Amino acid sequence: MTLNLIIAEKMDAGRRIAYILSKKTSKQKRSKGSFYIEFESNNERNVLVPLSGHVLEADFPSDFKDWLKSDLNLLIDSRIVYNVKNQRAINTLKNFKDADNIIIATDYDREGELIGTEVLKFLNAKNIKRAKFSALTEKEINDAFSNTINVDYNLADSAQAREEIDLIWGAVLTRFFSIASNRLWKDFISVGRVQTPTLGLIYKREMEIRSFVPEKYYKIKITFNKNRDFDAYYNNELKDRKTAEKIFSEVKNMPGRVKSFDKEEYYIYRPAPFNTNEFLREASYLGISPARAMNIAEKLYMQGLISYPRTDNTVYNKSINLKSIVEKLKKSEFSMEADLVLSQEKILPSRGKTEATDHPPIYPVSVPSKELTGDYKKIYELIVRRFLATLYKNAVAVRSTALIDVNGHDFISEGNIIKENGWYDIYKYKSYREYFVPDLEKNEVLNGRDYELQEKETEPPRRYDVSSLLKAMESLNLGTKSTRHDIIDKLYSRNFVTGNPVKITPLGEGFIKSIIDTNPRISEPEMTAELEMDMDKIASGTKTKDDVVNESRRMLHSVLNDFQGRTSEINKTINDYLNTGESLGRCPLDGNELFLIKYRDHYKIKCGDENCRIDFNIYSNGRIQLNDSKCPVCSLPMIKIIRKGQSPEVKCIDPACDYNKEKDIYGTCPADGGNLVLRQSRYGKRFLGCSNYPKCTVTYPLPQKGILKKTDKKCQYCGAPIIVLINGRRHFEFCPKIDCEFNRGGKIEKNKV
Repeated sequence: MTLNLIIAEKMDAGRRIAYILSKKTSKQKRSKGSFYIEFESNNERNVLVPLSGHVLEADFPSDFKDWLKSDLNLLIDSRIVYNVKNQRAINTLKNFKDADNIIIATDYDREGELIGTEVLKFLNAKNIKRAKFSALTEKEINDAFSNTINVDYNLADSAQAREEIDLIWGAVLTRFFSIASNRLWKDFISVGRVQTPTLGLIYKREMEIRSFVPEKYYKIKITFNKNRDFDAYYNNELKDRKTAEKIFSEVKNMPGRVKSFDKEEYYIYRPAPFNTNEFLREASYLGISPARAMNIAEKLYMQGLISYPRTDNTVYNKSINLKSIVEKLKKSEFSMEADLVLSQEKILPSRGKTEATDHPPIYPVSVPSKELTGDYKKIYELIVRRFLATLYKNAVAVRSTALIDVNGHDFISEGNIIKENGWYDIYKYKSYREYFVPDLEKNEVLNGRDYELQEKETEPPRRYDVSSLLKAMESLNLGTKSTRHDIIDKLYSRNFVTGNPVKITPLGEGFIKSIIDTNPRISEPEMTAELEMDMDKIASGTKTKDDVVNESRRMLHSVLNDFQGRTSEINKTINDYLNTGESLGRCPLDGNELFLIKYRDHYKIKCGDENCRIDFNIYSNGRIQLNDSKCPVCSLPMIKIIRKGQSPEVKCIDPACDYNKEKDIYGTCPADGGNLVLRQSRYGKRFLGCSNYPKCTVTYPLPQKGILKKTDKKCQYCGAPIIVLINGRRHFEFCPKIDCEFNRGGKIEKNKV
């Protein structure tokens, strides 16, 4: 019997492919610690082996493991070794190494092609084919396996070139900057080929904001009334106050006469279908980070709910039966929106600017069998509503423009009103700002109800938020649809940036400043964009992988030489910025700036005035923000400590303040009578510990989510303090001793407050 070996990228995707191809008869088996799936079809035996991503991992030879002893120039030219990353999967594959046919069914993109071809060296490949699909639906999978294509080795080479170049640049420059600044181990400075110019964008924007000098300008507003109030503004720019005051005195309390009135209808066009970048931008408006949004989208794809989420395409393929998908959505909570689309005589989708052939735009392919919750529900709904909005009619708006003479001075009144909501009825994430202007007649006289001279200032450019940063990266060809979300996530996790809008940290600023002062080219997008074009040339076969990698090595030698000549200056720049710290705002005691300085194991909060008493060490593993309130005990400012997965904690800025001590004591230790104090482990987990530690080692783990409130009660079984946990609408009492009789059976309802 013919044996077909199918390679899938992930377990969930593999299960679904096997389920479809086998017509629900596949069986999961285990071999040498790894799972595979087996089924028969058309008198052929099929074995599907799901991987967990890459089975091989690029690395340097073991001679270069010691950062301090390695010669970085030798590291640049070192050969790249590929170590087995998933031995269990390899062992399973070897059981079927003599298969008659090998079908690669990984995600169809550069990374997926590389993952699929990595396994071939462990197999006695005879006939190798590729199944190309964009959605894990029955039709797409059956079509893909009935019409297999050839493996694209150039596409795999382009992914491997990126992997090797990123490894070399990242390892060499990370080691150099970490050693040069004396920041090793967990405090190392991460340097990435795309990460660095992305940080450069954020730094440049910050410098523009700081150097911005506001200029005053003036606006004159008159509020007229015709059944309703509407506003008109002086039609020329006013930068001189005296001129503005003169004109204002001439128009104040004077009537207006309509010189002209125009009114026209226009379309507000439907949005284009989702590509990856636009999807991640819209998800960020929902408060979902790009990394999490992509993670959720991938899981929805593997559940067969949406199409493949990594795509540049903004034009639906003609082969997609759009009407059929809308009809499926009629059986969901989006039935009303689906009916709107189906009520049209003809369904014509919107089109974006990019039409690609690898994958279609992101769209829903089926309805969940059980209700989604949390961020999964939000992401699925976002994709469904975007899809339906692209198929519905344009909105229609009416634009009104009135030119009004007031004592010889022209004022403009502009209005915009929605006439037909169109796609706004479906895509609830967008709104249209309306301004009312009534219908007016030429020479009509209008009486002013209110006259106002407004003094304003020009504003600096805004900081990037995650959405605008993604857009800037796409326009500058920084990274790819598959990597941009991960690059932004790394900037946060490596303490280069914070917040949203995105603000550069002292570490990020010192690092990028040292690069710009030495070799600004690697902080510019152009060099990275050139490399992305080289990747495309490898994929198209006009350049080889070795040519591109070797050219990148030569470039890195030149860059490293520049940095090595300024090692001491780089050390000083980075550490000077770190010792200055991040501004928290103004000191409430003397008005000077407050700084937050991050050290390896603690923070320092200090005032810019050395004589100020605000100079405290804060031992915390969370993110610190200055709060608006003052401590009720000592009147110093309060700080908010934000930890992942926990409710924010508000404390006095002075760690020794009685407010903090009293707040953190939850009761008496039943072992020795000491205080049970709320503490945080080195891994960010909260627990209660005895104040007499290390003499007393009593500790109690606590729930990580929700707000804790102390009570005056003691557990009748063990003597530990009873605590109230507030998690959303749920309030319940529990004993911190997990196995206590008080908590037995996990029936929290019996302890409800």
